[in-house]
Amino acid sequence: MKSRCIQLLLLVQLLFCPVTKANAEPLQVLFHEFAPHSYLSQSGKAQGILVELVEQVCKEWAGPCEVSIRPNRRAQFLFDTGEVPARFLAWNPDRAKTMWFSVPLVQTEYGFFSLKSYPITELSQLAKSTVGVYGPSNTARSLNLQKQKLLDAKLIPFDTEVYVRGNELPLKMLQKKRFHAYYANREGGYFYAAKIGLKDLNFFSADRQIYYSIAFNKEYVTHQTVRQFNQLFAAMLLQGKLDTIYTKWHAKPAYLDPAMYQEMNIPY
Repeated sequence: MKSRCIQLLLLVQLLFCPVTKANAEPLQVLFHEFAPHSYLSQSGKAQGILVELVEQVCKEWAGPCEVSIRPNRRAQFLFDTGEVPARFLAWNPDRAKTMWFSVPLVQTEYGFFSLKSYPITELSQLAKSTVGVYGPSNTARSLNLQKQKLLDAKLIPFDTEVYVRGNELPLKMLQKKRFHAYYANREGGYFYAAKIGLKDLNFFSADRQIYYSIAFNKEYVTHQTVRQFNQLFAAMLLQGKLDTIYTKWHAKPAYLDPAMYQEMNIPY
C-alpha cells in the first residue's frame, strides 16, 4: 500500500512537472564490477540490473547517452576529474554533500555472511573477532557503523580485513575460516558464493535501507540534467517500461518518499 501511494504521488508530480526532453545534455554513466548489479559477461558485455536500467533510460534520452564499465579505482578517477561525470554509487549523507543523486534504482541491504557451522545471528557475537569487507566503499562505511554499535555497548570491537575487490576472493577466505564473517551486499555475496560453490552460508542483515543510485559530479553536471534523468526514470517506471528488467533480476523498484528528495540532494 505504501509503495502504491508513493507511485500515485510521483504520478501527480509528473503531471505538474512534465518530463523535459528538449536540449538534453550528453549523458555518460560509468559502472564498476559489482555483480550482480553491474559487471562484465564472459564475452565482455556490460550487464546487471543497474546497467540495464540505465541503458533503457538511454534509449529515451533526447541527447547522446552511453554506459560503460571500468575498474573501481579508474571509475573513481574519471568521475572525480569530470571526464565521465556520472557513476553508480550507493547513496550516503557524506556523498550527498558534494554530489547530485538520481532517484534510487534499487534498494538492497548489507549484512554479515558467516558459515552455518558458526552462524552470526547477533552483532555481539562479533566482539573481538575479525570481519572481512570490500573497501574503500560504502559497504566499509556501513561496517564502521556496526563497529561503533559494539563500542557503544562497551564491547571490544572486531578487527577489519579489507579487500580491494568485492569478488569471490573474500568468500574463499571465509570458507577457509580466515575470518569470522564477511560484510557485504546481500545479492553480491550470494552471487559470488554461487561461483565458488559455497552454499553453507548464513546471512545476518545489519543495514536494510541501502539505495543504489547514479551519482553526478556537481562541477560538471547541471541540476537540470539530473532532474531530467530523474523525471524520465520515474515516468518510465510508472509506465511499466522497466518491469521486465526488474523481473529478470528478481528485484523490485526502490520506492522512496519524494518528501526526502531535497534532503538527500535528489533533484526532481
